Amino acid sequence: MAPRRARIAFSDSAAKQLEQITSRQLTGLRQVLDCPATATTLRQGPAAAPGEPPDWLVLLCPAHSEALPGWPGAAADTDGLRLSCGSVLDYRSAEQLLQSHADLWLTPLTGVDPKTHAGDWPDVLDQADRVLRARLGEDASDGDETLHSLAMMLGMASRNAADGDLYQATVPLAYCETLAQRL
Repeated sequence: MAPRRARIAFSDSAAKQLEQITSRQLTGLRQVLDCPATATTLRQGPAAAPGEPPDWLVLLCPAHSEALPGWPGAAADTDGLRLSCGSVLDYRSAEQLLQSHADLWLTPLTGVDPKTHAGDWPDVLDQADRVLRARLGEDASDGDETLHSLAMMLGMASRNAADGDLYQATVPLAYCETLAQRL
């Protein structure tokens, strides 16, 4: 069953704010929750500098909006954004996106902490890839299909980072984040 999409009326000031937000260059589109409910709340992360638009936006359904009050950022009604609950529009740098992935799922899953690698993201992703592959073992035909898919995408992210393209590394990591929710 396809997730329902939100369509709620914005006030004029909110419509202007949405235009400002959506006219910026998007650096990541992520799905941090596995929820088919209609998103009715737009939670806005902090801005990089005073007077600037937020660094990220997350759309939440009523249940998640109430259940996650500790998530940073102000809440507003959604309008014109037809995305599922848990969708994140990200405008942060590659390094900030990578740190977010580490904080939310990569470090808890693999135990690899970017702090121990002095922020060397190619090394962090290589180590995480090695840990996950070791966890899977030698026999690629045995084990959890989700974990195998995650390992394949993490390997792709590791190679992209090793090639010097951190933004491209965040693309498979966004899919890994979605897969990690199934574990």
